[in-house]
Amino acid sequence: MISKKVPSILKNTVHKFCRVVRLNGKEFHVPIGFEEPEYDIENIQKSSKVILVRHANTVFNLEHDTFIAEHGYARDVLKIQYDEKHRDTPLSEFGIQQAKNASKYAKDLDVDLVLISPLKRTIQTAYYLLRNHPNKEKINYVIHPGIREHLVGVSEMTDNWEDKLVNEYQKYFPNLDSSLMKTKSGYYNELFYCRDIQPELRSQFQGKSKQEIEQLIRASSEERFPKSAEIVEGTYDRVQKVKKYIEKHIKNRLPEDQYKKVLVITHSLLLKVWLGNWSGMERPFTSLPKETRLVKNCEFVADTTYKY
Repeated sequence: MISKKVPSILKNTVHKFCRVVRLNGKEFHVPIGFEEPEYDIENIQKSSKVILVRHANTVFNLEHDTFIAEHGYARDVLKIQYDEKHRDTPLSEFGIQQAKNASKYAKDLDVDLVLISPLKRTIQTAYYLLRNHPNKEKINYVIHPGIREHLVGVSEMTDNWEDKLVNEYQKYFPNLDSSLMKTKSGYYNELFYCRDIQPELRSQFQGKSKQEIEQLIRASSEERFPKSAEIVEGTYDRVQKVKKYIEKHIKNRLPEDQYKKVLVITHSLLLKVWLGNWSGMERPFTSLPKETRLVKNCEFVADTTYKY
């Protein structure tokens, strides 16, 4: 079973920029800006063939969002973003309860395809959301690198991805397809999170070890702050490719499956790109559009940005 033993950074303390919430009969300390999502599943299913979900709350989210509540987006946030304890951050105990709570609504989703970002927090969210779904055995689950998070720190970086896939993730999902994670040579790409790095930085990667590459990324993030080492243009382009991937899946459905939905389990910055209004903006995109939205942890959103 996916481990529930996750650290609680605010355990036994009440930070002045936190408040107490109750979920599933338990009390949790969360940042003061936290808002629980609402679940209008019937209306969401009517609005689109594609439903977007942000992963549940993580250990990183708790520390990062508490810092932002107290200090704003100050440079010292980089210390949190590149703190090794947050590498491929897992769900917090609160996040696990969030996903379990949301599963009561997810069971009503008539889905035939679930796209999952290849990071621990999204895979855990998918597990807790769908483990009791009535059609769990019939759903196709695809690990899609195109919906990974925009790279801002070590929470987007992972180690030994193939080992995690074989030893943990495959056990929890029937019909799990991870083939999109493979390189042309047939191996799983341990540096999948570096594919959209700014070109001048990427040119320095050749001959470098994984550790050296990550050090270059951190140095670039510190230099470019508040922008990150990854280019927004690259994130935008991969989102468009994912939309076309979904469109192809929908067009190839059997007639009896034409009303089913696609569920996309991904991340906040990726969703800002996905849901943003890019009209009137000129390439190359160097920043997020002003007209977009922040999707809450474990919130379901109908995708109305694309005609599938």
